[in-house]
Amino acid sequence: MNDLDAWLETISAWYKDQKHDQVLALQPLILNPPETVWGPTITDQQSKGIACWLDGCLRLHTFYLHHDCEKAYQYLMLAYSKLQSVCCDPMAEQGLKEWCVKRIQHLCVLALEFSNQQRDTTWQKESESLIESHVKFMASISWNDDQVMPSVRSH
Repeated sequence: MNDLDAWLETISAWYKDQKHDQVLALQPLILNPPETVWGPTITDQQSKGIACWLDGCLRLHTFYLHHDCEKAYQYLMLAYSKLQSVCCDPMAEQGLKEWCVKRIQHLCVLALEFSNQQRDTTWQKESESLIESHVKFMASISWNDDQVMPSVRSH
């Protein structure tokens, strides 16, 4: 059994037995996935792994929303940044990159909604910074919703 298979078996067991108060058991799985989760090729196992990993990040985000705003936001940004790195991997398959870009856009909206709901001006600055960096990232990969994503430009 390879690392991805073992990780998928463990996270599948978490899903099977999950309870809302068992989110802490999910953290090590999300923070330490095997490298093969990120591709570069799309296999059934990899596809299931990256989807479970992203879902886990969102579950952790939701869990922390009511009692640790910083940590809730960090799980959104973890997912956002990791999917960005997949998009920038020249070895990653095009379909994987496209899947990641779509999720990045969704994560950006979630992060902006989260930031805008906070009362602190620090969060307003974070929101503005996120918009600026997201626009730059999308431009750097030449993404346009109407076309297939070309390979990432080198800087």
